[in-house]
Amino acid sequence: MSPTPKNEVLETSDKITLKYKKIVKANGINDEVSEVIVKSSGLQGEGFASQTNYVTINFQNTDIKSLHLFTKAHTSNSSHSELLTESKLFEKESRFFMEYVPAAMEFCKTKGCEGLVDMYPKCYYGDDDLIVFENLVVGKGYILLDKQEQQDLDATKIAIKSLAKHHAISHALIQEMGGPEPFFQRFRNLDFEVYNQPTARNLMAPMIDNSIRTNVKILQNDYAASDKDESINFLNSYDGQAYDDILNVIKDSAKEDKFLCLGHGDYWNNNMMFLMEEKTNEFIGHMMIDLQVTRYNSPGLDLGHYLFTSVKPEVRRAHWDEILGHYFDTLMNTAAKLGHPIELTYQELLKTFRRTMQLGFLFGMFNAAGAGFEALKNINMNEIGDLKNFSVLVDQAVQKWMEANPEKAGESVQAILDLVNEYQML
Repeated sequence: MSPTPKNEVLETSDKITLKYKKIVKANGINDEVSEVIVKSSGLQGEGFASQTNYVTINFQNTDIKSLHLFTKAHTSNSSHSELLTESKLFEKESRFFMEYVPAAMEFCKTKGCEGLVDMYPKCYYGDDDLIVFENLVVGKGYILLDKQEQQDLDATKIAIKSLAKHHAISHALIQEMGGPEPFFQRFRNLDFEVYNQPTARNLMAPMIDNSIRTNVKILQNDYAASDKDESINFLNSYDGQAYDDILNVIKDSAKEDKFLCLGHGDYWNNNMMFLMEEKTNEFIGHMMIDLQVTRYNSPGLDLGHYLFTSVKPEVRRAHWDEILGHYFDTLMNTAAKLGHPIELTYQELLKTFRRTMQLGFLFGMFNAAGAGFEALKNINMNEIGDLKNFSVLVDQAVQKWMEANPEKAGESVQAILDLVNEYQML
């Protein structure tokens, strides 16, 4: 969600107005609606899997505060819409927020833990084409942190706590319902693996390969750095097979890990929002968003993805044991409170993390140089045509960035080398 909607008001038809009137009424809001205002969120290049808008609902009784909503819908790109449908992204996120979250809240309440499920935004409506959330920015003051800056230790601790609670609550509810089979009979497709789908491969595999080649190109330039050849050879070993390596990690971890839970699937800086105390700038709230890629698998997949994509490298390297320890303590304490303790030692969690962190490392390579973010922010999914064009456009944008920012590219050399070394050491 962008800090403030800046785009012009979009035309709002009577049909759209009627739809939102029905949505607010279904949520127990019976006050008469006077108007519905729809604005583009301006999140081009940010809402990768959707087109997003801000919706303001005003009421005839002006004493009633306006209702501020954030909506996600398919883009107008038919190829992109096919990806969303085949991957069940909207279906999964709608089911998660409209069915799973209320069930989790009720379950926690029965265990005397009312309020434990506090890390998800309110969802007013969801189907296979449209999802309507509360607007966390306008309504509550939440913010997105700068994804290129990445998170400091304070932000990391609150984000890792939310992830641990998310994992623990799902574990406890799954056990309460008799195991994964009855759970996923009720909450269908929350365990559906998006990355196994052909359209996901067609989009993601070239993008990941491009990120690897970009980092290799940066290392191959005449920048002063030692031991580049070993890192170049290591990265080149992934070229053309990184996506299959990711699939193998996902498949193997589901078979080998003793503790499985409902994971977020895409837990990184751009899929979470923070609330800060205005005077002290302390973090006092955290929400996880974009639960479109949920999977039933090892928690290590979420941990690796988050740590390698979202935490400042110097923070991750200096405090990774402390961060994982904070996750572990929250996970174990939450599950115990809910009556379903987890049989897992900290050493077993470390082994799980090391076994699954390849996924996080490969996605982290996309962030290492900063070129990927610059490439994505100006790509409009409505305008690229066939998704086969996506990787080409990203590659072209990356090349332009490297040519226009030789100093930044040079500065990225050590960051890339450090990331490769860190991964190999862990």
